[in-house]
Amino acid sequence: MTADAFTIQWVLEKIKNEYPDDIALAVIHNPTKLTPNDDHFGFFIPVTKRGEQLARTFILEGVGLDVWGVSWERVENFAALNEYYVGVLPDAEVIYARTPADAQRFEALQKLCLANLADPIRSRRAALESFERAKGIFTDLMFADSPSDLRCGAGYVLDFLARAIAFTNHTYFKLAQMDQLTELARMENVPAGFTELYTKVMNETDGERQIALCREIIALTGGFLEAQSPAHEPPERNFQDLSDWYAELAYTWLRIRHYTSIGRADMAFMSAIMLQNELYEVCADFGLAKMELIDAWNPADPAALVARADALEQQMREIIVSHGAVIHEYATQEAFLREV
Repeated sequence: MTADAFTIQWVLEKIKNEYPDDIALAVIHNPTKLTPNDDHFGFFIPVTKRGEQLARTFILEGVGLDVWGVSWERVENFAALNEYYVGVLPDAEVIYARTPADAQRFEALQKLCLANLADPIRSRRAALESFERAKGIFTDLMFADSPSDLRCGAGYVLDFLARAIAFTNHTYFKLAQMDQLTELARMENVPAGFTELYTKVMNETDGERQIALCREIIALTGGFLEAQSPAHEPPERNFQDLSDWYAELAYTWLRIRHYTSIGRADMAFMSAIMLQNELYEVCADFGLAKMELIDAWNPADPAALVARADALEQQMREIIVSHGAVIHEYATQEAFLREV
């Protein structure tokens, strides 16, 4: 009997003899096995503190094994695509269930996981979250102080970018990180050049070059994800909300003009980056074309930033009014008092 087969038998006997009321479910998860003709233990779901005591890790006959306890709440997170290794849920096979209801609950979560992968909104959210993880790891990569830190970070940049592509294809990697290039080759919608860049990043031994390649593959994936953005517009926008946003941010436009006029370029710059971030968010929320402000920044020509800010403000005002919203503004204090 192999170590894997022995472990499965041992777990089942322990549950039936010592934890019949403490463990709801046990599953095998064959995609993680090393030997093709043997099942591999996946995880169990404890429902009491006592049931959690079954968990242990050990090495048996040279094979590292993990009797892993997972709560129902975490299984629900797998189904919601909120966990790293999504495939551990749909690819699992129940080998023990305390009750038929426990088995049905698990099977329902497996179906929910697949439904969420198929859902364009949920799968896109998961893809964008993976992309953001990759960018965050890349930021840390810039400060890596050893080849190990650098190569490990580069590997996880690849991993999370590949996951973003898998989610875009409404699927997941059956072997997590293990064989992504093979699994990517089976997907229909993969950005041109991605697998080639993936291989270059993996094989690059020069640190600076590896960082540059990571930046390149992030940019490639970012463009790919942007091109996959849904064409339809979000429903029921309330442009009066946009007007209220403008009224709140109008003071920031004023600050840019004021600080530029008194020669405080630093304060104008910081005001501009704040306004730029707000513009990014509000344009996305209201389905507006991206408004670029900070690219006009030039310390040798501060007036260029003011001119761009003025043009964007006028554009925003026209958008608000054209959609029937009202800009609540008053030329005098008396005018304000008359209305309010």
